[in-house]
Amino acid sequence: MSVHAAAVSRSRKGRNRLRTLAYEITIAEARERERIALGLHDDIGQFLTLARLKLGELRACVPGGAGEPLFDDIHALLAQAARATRSATFDLSSPVLRLGLEQALHSLADRLARDSRLHVSFLCSVPPPALPEAVLAVVFRGVRELCLNVQKHAGAQRVDIAVRCEDGRLAIEVVDDGAGFVPAPRQQFSRAGGFGLASAQVQMLAIGGQLDICSVPGAGTRARILVPLAARGRA
Repeated sequence: MSVHAAAVSRSRKGRNRLRTLAYEITIAEARERERIALGLHDDIGQFLTLARLKLGELRACVPGGAGEPLFDDIHALLAQAARATRSATFDLSSPVLRLGLEQALHSLADRLARDSRLHVSFLCSVPPPALPEAVLAVVFRGVRELCLNVQKHAGAQRVDIAVRCEDGRLAIEVVDDGAGFVPAPRQQFSRAGGFGLASAQVQMLAIGGQLDICSVPGAGTRARILVPLAARGRA
């Protein structure tokens, strides 16, 4: 083997090792997010619900109405803590992912419609993808980042989320009719929340997929996540 061929071989092996390492780090992060999210949802969320029930029992046992304002304040604080816990859980990773990617994305679309004035449509025309749960968690977070970007920055009235298969890949499109923007080159495209989009793109690359964004000022934005259905590994 020539010196040049040996150098090319070493370079290729080095790139493969880096890709494998990036995949393993991304998957490990997704698993940890899932673990924390499930802990918040299954443990802390239930404790807060139980505390509110016990507070109701205590209120019924206390004679007179002198303590009513205090009971109301405590109940409001517990309700606020429960909302914050649900929000933190969803920020980390949707517990609905345990029911599959379609259910999780449907829940995401419902939440987006509920929390904004957007008209949201969701269409899924694929069977459950046979991908590792941690990979699906990365995909879900990528779609969530795109939806949050529309909600916060696009000034849109409508967003369409579509899931389909294309040439052996899972394809998810998020299309809005908002203000659009001029994507910066490579991983630096952004509106005000550009770091999130760049981070999502890096994570897609780490699992062997890609995130492409096509946007024109005044003509909305089309974002596509593509992930091979033949996963690199089983996580």
